[in-house]
Amino acid sequence: MSNAYSAQNAVWREKLISLTKRLSDKELGRQAGESGWTVGGLLGDMAFYDLRSVAILERWKKAGIAPSPLDIDMVNDAARPFFNAVSPGEMKRLVVDAAMAVDAAIDALEPDFLSRIETEGKPFRLNRAGHREHHLEQIEKALA
Repeated sequence: MSNAYSAQNAVWREKLISLTKRLSDKELGRQAGESGWTVGGLLGDMAFYDLRSVAILERWKKAGIAPSPLDIDMVNDAARPFFNAVSPGEMKRLVVDAAMAVDAAIDALEPDFLSRIETEGKPFRLNRAGHREHHLEQIEKALA
């Protein structure tokens, strides 16, 4: 099943997959800007938030839609060293698997449940493309 988010999520998932196939281990360790992230760490950030989205969707299907607050800056600051430390090969596998999992979960949503998420689930992002686009642009800039 597809929905209004499917095509854009798929486009950026494929760009992500293409990038991970061409990234070397050395490039994954490269600093991406001044914020302390490495290229691999940015992949880890994408994987984390995609997997968090899968977990939220699964919980909402069982228990109903409810707030799922998150202090993004605090989580990113705490998680950055872990994301930066994951081995390059494992990080590439993890980010692709996470993107595929969240896109499949979003694509499988029944239309009425999808509509409820759009209304009641704010600020949940069904459009995963925006997060991918943001970090892929950061990565391309770091590699230039």
